[in-house]
Amino acid sequence: MKIGIVGLGKMGSALAQALSAKYEISGYEKSNEAASALRPSLLKKISLAESLEALVEKTETLIIATKPAQVAEVATAVTDHRLVISIAAGVALKTIDAARGENGPTVRAMPNTPLLIRRGITAFTGNRFCAGEDLALAREIFENTGTAIYLEQEKLLHAVTGLSGSGPAYVYLFLQNLEDAGVLLGLSRADSRALALQTVLGSAELARQSHEAPQNLIHDVTSPGGTTAVALKSLHRHGFPNAVMEAVTAATRRSVELAAEAKLPPGTGD
Repeated sequence: MKIGIVGLGKMGSALAQALSAKYEISGYEKSNEAASALRPSLLKKISLAESLEALVEKTETLIIATKPAQVAEVATAVTDHRLVISIAAGVALKTIDAARGENGPTVRAMPNTPLLIRRGITAFTGNRFCAGEDLALAREIFENTGTAIYLEQEKLLHAVTGLSGSGPAYVYLFLQNLEDAGVLLGLSRADSRALALQTVLGSAELARQSHEAPQNLIHDVTSPGGTTAVALKSLHRHGFPNAVMEAVTAATRRSVELAAEAKLPPGTGD
């Protein structure tokens, strides 16, 4: 399959890198500065089109990874009934439909950056023109970058943005704090980082494989009066659970605000 990606910024390049292992990828980047900054390793795996029109002509499915303000312009260039996938934050399906002239299947998706190593997760939804085969194709594409989840309601993509879209940064902040704590207590920076990384990685994998609820796993590693119990009590006392909830809620709220600031509908039913 020939897939075109419009916009080769961080997410567009990450998608191109991940998908190039299975699909024939062509890209187009309007900004000369951004195009010249593309990594040589990526340019060995994809081809670059000289124009948006050339990209549309040579591909079968189009992924829009531009800034929100550029989405409508890109969608207008698609005059056939091909599948168009947008990962632009805040741009509603009805906005893209209007630009396409109500002419074809469109999927809106929210991936996250671990897709670069095929460990990402993407939530997606489709417009009224999407048949089962279109949604299946979108799922196949995103499952080649990790995990894919279909949402019935488009408005839930704001919550996805707050949880998994911004989520990697929360994990990195936690990793940084674990690492810094280890250094403060006498460990070398290298040892502390290795311990923190493997603890988070191993714990996440154990949670995934066990299918247990997080509270059950917490119980399994906590002995009354032990070190873990004392640590958890300290986290609760300093508001850790509430801070996480507030962070996700704030990011979700900002997703809605950004859509409004861009004068773009935040999504059907919002």
